[in-house]
Amino acid sequence: MKLFLFAIYYVLCLGNSFTYFHDCPAMLTEIAASQGDSLVVRAETVGGYSFYRHLHDLNSISAIEARAYDYVFLQDQSQAAARYASDRKRYRQLLQDAWDLVRRIRIYSPDAHIFIERTWAYKGNNNGGFESLETFDRLLADGTRQVTRKTRTSLSPIGEAFMICRWERSDINLFEEDLKHQTAYGSYLKSCINYLEMVQRPFVENAPTLDLDEEKCAYLRNLAERVVLQ
Repeated sequence: MKLFLFAIYYVLCLGNSFTYFHDCPAMLTEIAASQGDSLVVRAETVGGYSFYRHLHDLNSISAIEARAYDYVFLQDQSQAAARYASDRKRYRQLLQDAWDLVRRIRIYSPDAHIFIERTWAYKGNNNGGFESLETFDRLLADGTRQVTRKTRTSLSPIGEAFMICRWERSDINLFEEDLKHQTAYGSYLKSCINYLEMVQRPFVENAPTLDLDEEKCAYLRNLAERVVLQ
């Protein structure tokens, strides 16, 4: 059995339905506990919220100012990064909002490792309003990469893992009936990616399945390791 040090991390998650569907913060906490890490997670998630709306929400501001965090995960409105990549001049305010949010976090958590999540492309709403699913994927990747570089944050490659899973395992349904929000398997994959970004080490054998299919969860954990650690 692999031995590792027990750690306690304070984590803040700011997002919307792509974070609260199937309770990603709770999944992240349970996955971490199975690996010997204790998380104290605070999450502020409201459907449809963007970085701008978190900046002007008293609950979000209170969470930011509550304590110094070790890790912060920021999840923007689902089309924001793709819009920014499609027209940086027209959507320059989206970058400014990211900057303002990151700066506020750094006042209270100067040593926090801040991640901006690359979310996933989806077929719902006519590919999110973009030409194709592939175009949506490409713009999300490009836009998130640009925003993280300019805000000096890190990228959590959740959308990349979703894209690979679509190619490799069509039997694993990542999407709800609206073809937009994630199923429990999608939340599990997202939580695995974020956990590995925090600790930068492979899973040990006792990783939980959280009442999901064991073989599918094993594949999703392996996929997360390939995307984050290789």
